[in-house]
Amino acid sequence: MQPLQGDDPVSTVLEPTPAHAARSSRDPVGRYLDEFPFTGPGRVVGDYLRRFWQPVSRSVDIPAGKAKPITVMNARYTLYRGASGEAFVVDHHCPHRGTQLSVGYVEGDEIRCLYHGWKFRGDGLCTERPGEKGKSGGGMRTGAYPTREFLGLVYAYFGEGEAPAFPPYPAFEGEGIIEVYATLLPVNWFQGWENDWDPFHASFTHRAGGLHEIDYDAAIASEKNEELDYGVRRTMDIGDGETNTAILLMPATVQLLIPTFNGQAGRDNGPQVRPTYLIHVPVDDHSHIAYLTQLVPLEASERDDYLRHYAEMLALMAASPTPAEVAGDILANGLRTTADVKDHPMLVEIEDSLAQGGQGTIADRHAEHLGRTDAGVVMLRRLMARELDAIADGREPKAWTPCPLIPIAGAYRWASDS
Repeated sequence: MQPLQGDDPVSTVLEPTPAHAARSSRDPVGRYLDEFPFTGPGRVVGDYLRRFWQPVSRSVDIPAGKAKPITVMNARYTLYRGASGEAFVVDHHCPHRGTQLSVGYVEGDEIRCLYHGWKFRGDGLCTERPGEKGKSGGGMRTGAYPTREFLGLVYAYFGEGEAPAFPPYPAFEGEGIIEVYATLLPVNWFQGWENDWDPFHASFTHRAGGLHEIDYDAAIASEKNEELDYGVRRTMDIGDGETNTAILLMPATVQLLIPTFNGQAGRDNGPQVRPTYLIHVPVDDHSHIAYLTQLVPLEASERDDYLRHYAEMLALMAASPTPAEVAGDILANGLRTTADVKDHPMLVEIEDSLAQGGQGTIADRHAEHLGRTDAGVVMLRRLMARELDAIADGREPKAWTPCPLIPIAGAYRWASDS
C-alpha cells in the first residue's frame, strides 16, 4: 500500500521548513508548525524522536532465521532474528558494494551479504570477507542499533550516545493474553499523534461502529490535561459517574482503555475494553505505523474459546482489504461510506484513516480554526515546540522520568450498553 500522494485530490504535500526559518517566528508553535511532520536525518523533529526507543516490528513478524527491510523516520535498516532468538537491527546496505543486507543469509546470530558473502555480527562487526586473504573481517563494520523486545514488539534505538532506560513504559498487570497490531496509516505521524490528544473526535469519527459512546458535553466541560514528570495525564467525565483517564507519553505513546475492535465486539468475544498502549512511528513524511499492544483480560478457563474466535477474526482480517485501502477508495471516489463497510473487522481503523487521510498526507495547519475540543492538540504542539526549541538552542529537552504503572479507568461505552 503506497501512501496517498502526488496528484491524488485528497493529498496535501508541504515542503519542510528549514530550521533557521522555523526559528525566526516569535510564536513558539508557529516556529515548528510546518516542521512537526518531518523526521528524517538532520531534521530537528527527527533528532528529538531518535532520543527514544522506537517500535520497528511486531515480534511475531520476524521469526528466527529471517531478515526483512524496515523504514523508520525516512531511513532504511535491516531487521533480522538470529538462531538464538535475539533480534538485531543493522544498516540497510552492506558496506562492501552497497547491496541490501536483508536479502542475505542469517547464519547463527550473524547475517551474510548475498553479493560477496561478507558476514556481520548483530553489533555490526564484520567477521568474514571470503575473498580477502585470511578471510578476516579486517575491522570493517556496518551500523548497528540497540534492539530490545517488550509486550510483543521489537524496539530499536537510533539516537546518539547511550540508549534510555528500557522498557519505555511498564508492563500490564493482571491475568490475560497480549495482542499486538501494526497498521500502516497513509498520513504523517504527527496527525496520528494529534488524534490521540483529541478524545472528542471519537463521538463522530467512530459513530458507525458504535464503540465510543460518552457524555460529550460533560467530557468537554471537564477535560483536564496535566503535565507530570513522566508525561501528561488527561482526565474527563464521560457520564454515569465515570472518569476517563489516559496517559500521554512523549514522544508518541498513549496508554488508555479502548473498546475492542469491531470484529471482536460483533462476536461478543472476550472483554469489551482492553488496557492498551498505542505508539506512532514515522515510516516517511507521508505515512506511519500505529503499533498497538494490549492486554486482553481473561481467566484461564476463558482462553480456548476466546482464541478460537480470535483466530476466525484474524482469518477475516487477512481476507479483507486493509483499512488504508478501504479509506483511500472512499476518499478518492466517494462511492461508499462507513455504513457500507461497517462489517469490516477493523472498522475503527478505517474511520481513523478517513478522518486523518481527509486532511491530506500532511495537514495544512495554517488553514485550521481551532476550538474547545482542540485543547489537547494545542497542549501537544506547545510541548513539542518547547522540546524542539531546547534542541535547536543546543540545550537538553526535558528528561521525562519512566512512567509508573498507572491504573487506567473510565472506558468509552459500546452503543448497545447505553
